[in-house]
Amino acid sequence: MEDRNCELLFEYLRSILYDSEVKTLEIDSLDEPFRKLGMGLQYLETAVKEMKQCSAALSKGDLSSFKPARENFLCENLKNIHANLNHLTWQAKQVAKGDYSQTVSYLGEFSEAFNTMTEQLRERERSLKLIVEQEKKHAEMAESYSQLLMELIARSEEEILVISLDGQSLLYSNRRTEDEVRNWDVYKQWISQIEQKTQKNNRRKELYEWKWEAEDSDHRFYAITTGKMKWQGEWAYVNIVQEVTETRVKEEQLKAEAYQDMLTRIGNRFYLKEKAEEILKTGEPVSVCYCDLDHLKYINDTFGHQEGDAYIRFFVRIVNENIREEDIFARIGGDEFCILMRDCAGDDARKRLSDIQKQFVLREKKNYARSFSCGIVGVPRNHDKVDLDTLLHEADEVMYDQKREHKKEYQSELGI
Repeated sequence: MEDRNCELLFEYLRSILYDSEVKTLEIDSLDEPFRKLGMGLQYLETAVKEMKQCSAALSKGDLSSFKPARENFLCENLKNIHANLNHLTWQAKQVAKGDYSQTVSYLGEFSEAFNTMTEQLRERERSLKLIVEQEKKHAEMAESYSQLLMELIARSEEEILVISLDGQSLLYSNRRTEDEVRNWDVYKQWISQIEQKTQKNNRRKELYEWKWEAEDSDHRFYAITTGKMKWQGEWAYVNIVQEVTETRVKEEQLKAEAYQDMLTRIGNRFYLKEKAEEILKTGEPVSVCYCDLDHLKYINDTFGHQEGDAYIRFFVRIVNENIREEDIFARIGGDEFCILMRDCAGDDARKRLSDIQKQFVLREKKNYARSFSCGIVGVPRNHDKVDLDTLLHEADEVMYDQKREHKKEYQSELGI
């Protein structure tokens, strides 16, 4: 019997000390001599539970939930810690208000750390006061520089426009007044696209910018950099407008020189290659017409190169009069030309080339024969991948069949 009671009490005591959920002790299950001891252990359970709750609150810094019973002797040291933390909290609040005279002497190593911290904060405060004085002087200097900068901006060749986010208000211009804003129609163009740009970027709160170009009613060109920024406390768009008309004209001239045959003013081989790549990617049907002028060497040798150039220009004129706007015409060699007839089947292309050949022979008669040889290669709709060089080679071979016929036809007349 005694062993059973001891085992129940011991298991209960073990559960009090180690289990998160304490097992219940039924006093009536104990024999009479052991019941008082069981009640004592129940009192201990309450004290231990309260101690655990209080220590858990302190471990989280929750000082308001620390409420142990006065008679709980297990919480005596916790009460001392609670009192020290309460006082330390008050001191920390004083430090937060700038009272760096606070010191701690009752928390051992922590006291030394706290006192070192307050001393460093005191030194930091002194340093910050010196920095504030220096910054004040810098601010005064910056204000002077800002005034100078605004004056330089006002005199800048680049026009600067600050516009409200809705595009309805001009907030600033370095031209000072609306009457002085030279690029007002550029401003209007900007307003026309602001809604689209705003919808695209309205989810982005950070700074962003984009570059775009505009042309005014006088056909002047501008490069504009637009960015989102804070202006007098409100978000706005700043536009830096730079006239690039001269640069654009030079670029167009260079592009024309790079892609244009200077004698005939039609495209050259580079132009043809670029356009052909675009067309062949679409999968649309196209006829590649390779043309070679007959008799050019004879005309140059007999009548001079000036007449030879006129011969070439006349050929170009006849072709241009008979092809469509969407067709591509380019000079790819001295007497070699290529026509890309878009959406044009082989038979139609051959008929059109035949008409051009007849006009070239019959119009504006000269004292020498005019003709050209041609070869046509058709590319069907939804064709496989093919490159221009291959098509030109195939058309060139077809052209030479006609070239040989023309040589026979005019051999006696030209003496070659």
